[in-house]
Amino acid sequence: MKHFPRRALDPITEEITPVDHEILRHGGTSSNIERLPSRLRRSKQVSTYLRQQLEDLTYEGSYLRAKLQWQKESKQALLQFQEDVSRIFHLNEEMLVQVTARLRDSERRYFQVLGFESKSVEGGMI
Repeated sequence: MKHFPRRALDPITEEITPVDHEILRHGGTSSNIERLPSRLRRSKQVSTYLRQQLEDLTYEGSYLRAKLQWQKESKQALLQFQEDVSRIFHLNEEMLVQVTARLRDSERRYFQVLGFESKSVEGGMI
């Protein structure tokens, strides 16, 4: 395990006043606090953090655009499917009406061959 040499903490070049401390306690900051070496180092790290955050947000934006495109394409495919199913349903409905009419016609002719008078019988088929 590698040991790093101990070093002294950075000296505070300016005294933090009780007022500065009170401001800090309530979530604020002052110029004295911002000039502390630890704060200065942290502000330098923010630039790399912002760059990483920008890269992450750019990636997330492209991911969301791709997801939106997929949803649009899926919606279009499902709407086309719904339209096709509806068309097929109406086609089957029309075919069923035609078949029913032809069966009634066939039944009427069958009864004529047997010598029965053609009376309109409710309920239909043999």
